[in-house]
Amino acid sequence: MATRSSGSSSSAHRRRPDLPLIQYPYCRVKKIVELTATTSANRERIFFTCPDHVKDGFGCNFWYWEDGYVKYLERNGFIGDKELADVKQMSVKKKVVNSEDGREEEVKKLMLSLVAIGLEIIQILKGMLFGCILVVAFVYLVLVVWLK
Repeated sequence: MATRSSGSSSSAHRRRPDLPLIQYPYCRVKKIVELTATTSANRERIFFTCPDHVKDGFGCNFWYWEDGYVKYLERNGFIGDKELADVKQMSVKKKVVNSEDGREEEVKKLMLSLVAIGLEIIQILKGMLFGCILVVAFVYLVLVVWLK
């Protein structure tokens, strides 16, 4: 019924169950392909489309993000309950991983901010130390001159 797309290298490391790549019943031209988005807004996001799909609206109009494709497969009987449960379980795991990745990025940004603040504090402390040394030197000179 379906085969695995070789066009998506990122889906292999996500360890989700293979989704069938069906022949779209309306255009019946080719099997659906699995691709990975490269736009900045959707980088690394998986989508499924007909090879004849064109962005301007011409050609086949079959195009779904991964979650929508799973729903399409379910509605049209291409995947059964067990496969659907496996896909949904992987979807939950993926959301947990993505939220952890988001937190990791947030922590990195906060750490960079803290490092910048720490460097500013060091510069201020160096300036204060230099000022204290100047005051002590001035007091020493005044005492040496006054005690003579």
